[in-house]
Amino acid sequence: MSTEALLRVRSFISGSGMNVPDRVVPNTHFASYLETSDEWIRERTGIKERRWTDDPSLTASELALPAAEQALKKAGLTASDIDGIVFATVTPDAVFPSCACLLQQKLGIGPCLAFDLNAVCSGFVYALTVADSFIHRGICKNVLVVGSELYSKIVNPNDRSTCVLFGDGAGAVVLSAHAQTLETTSKNSKTTRGIYLSELHADGNYKTILSCAPDGGTAKDAVQVTPPADDRNYILMAGKEVFKLAVRGIAEVSSNVLRRTGFTVSDVDLFVVHQANQRIIQSVAKQLDIPDQKIPMNVERYGNTSAASIPLLLAELEAEGRLKPGMLVLLSAFGGGVTWGATLLRW
Repeated sequence: MSTEALLRVRSFISGSGMNVPDRVVPNTHFASYLETSDEWIRERTGIKERRWTDDPSLTASELALPAAEQALKKAGLTASDIDGIVFATVTPDAVFPSCACLLQQKLGIGPCLAFDLNAVCSGFVYALTVADSFIHRGICKNVLVVGSELYSKIVNPNDRSTCVLFGDGAGAVVLSAHAQTLETTSKNSKTTRGIYLSELHADGNYKTILSCAPDGGTAKDAVQVTPPADDRNYILMAGKEVFKLAVRGIAEVSSNVLRRTGFTVSDVDLFVVHQANQRIIQSVAKQLDIPDQKIPMNVERYGNTSAASIPLLLAELEAEGRLKPGMLVLLSAFGGGVTWGATLLRW
């Protein structure tokens, strides 16, 4: 696609918000009872601490509520303006009703479409793309897109390969419709806010490398981890296989989106990559030749918050003044399933 190819923009992020539990869990917590150390964890993951709830009754929809309220406030909207909620999570309040419906009730939003989406760590990119499609079709004008996770409830505290990686957190954005579809032939136009293009993928053939099911489910065939003594759902992961697929998938889909829109790595102001592991992010940066200053990270403070990681980082960057109107931003993620995807947008 040439750099003068026609780009169509139908929706833009009008507000963002985040929320994390107060409890900080440093690496020394795990070193106190597992054969590990702060240095070992930091060298392999880049994580220094994460947030875990200390309230066993806290739910994903409750964790998401302050983030959603912040996003609405920044968008200059009220609950009555929202006509859709897409809630990405793998740690829902219940099998049903959905977190989206529960959040709708908590916010006092009237009748609208609302549902949950499970694409694991790619969940927010998937949810944002779905919301953009609703706006494209004229079904919605303002969609609340949420990622909220309580991974502290599904990690095996005695499995050092996974329990040190994950944290709890929530992020939200409001995706709003432009008054009409905007078209531009200038790829450097900083006034055309919104989503240019998304690309999503999945491959169930890799279902065994990362899963969460009673007693390990199908992942027992691939991951040599002692099953938990009870029937709780714990995460099981084949780390090396996930690492290789994540780096390759994120790099390829990011390159595809840039090529299809006529942009280059040098055009992009910020690469917001799912905050899974510092080494994964750095490997992606190396493959795509992304300068350090263009690839922000907060994984050292929050760990892997799955579907919440990208909106949480976006909200934090905006609050710190590092994410400014007119910036070109590439979002990318990889998760269990396996799933992966990327979205290019103008902030």
